[in-house]
Amino acid sequence: MATPDPINFMLKPLPRAQLGTLAELLPGNVAIIEPLRVVSLRCLPGGEGELAAAAGALPGPGRFSGGGTQDTSLLAWRSPSEWLHVGTHDAPADGLLDALKASPAQAIDISAGVIVFELRSLALDALLPRLLDAGVPLGQPGQAARTRLADVAVLAMRVAPQRLWLLADRANDHYLAHWLAYASAALPQ
Repeated sequence: MATPDPINFMLKPLPRAQLGTLAELLPGNVAIIEPLRVVSLRCLPGGEGELAAAAGALPGPGRFSGGGTQDTSLLAWRSPSEWLHVGTHDAPADGLLDALKASPAQAIDISAGVIVFELRSLALDALLPRLLDAGVPLGQPGQAARTRLADVAVLAMRVAPQRLWLLADRANDHYLAHWLAYASAALPQ
């Protein structure tokens, strides 16, 4: 068994919104949600009760629960065996990680690998077909869908009538920022 490295410490992602170049690319109707905590909650079939005991009611396919504001965390269905807890505060995420330590279900902090773009626009319904597959059901708040944005996998969540969150791998942040700026250039802010 390996011994823990006493020098190794938990790495925290740099706040991309403060790095300058990425924030400068984005139009006024697109923001990066920071700080960000994303915890993947996974279980084998039949283990949903363990997750629900720690996280609350688990939303079904195409849905998420929670506020989706900068002050409230949300829980999104990702697959039959995975949900994502997304928030901007450490305490709820740390609580889930602690609650599921000795559980058959698992919680993994994936914050360092995820970026969330927030799109705000009165013309959001006009922007969505320019960004996502036409058949993606995101017309109402509370709807979520795994889809592709500029050929990159994203989880899109309609958090309000004129607000959409896009969760993506952080490695694609500049590529997606360029595409979001291009696709939303002709729309009202």
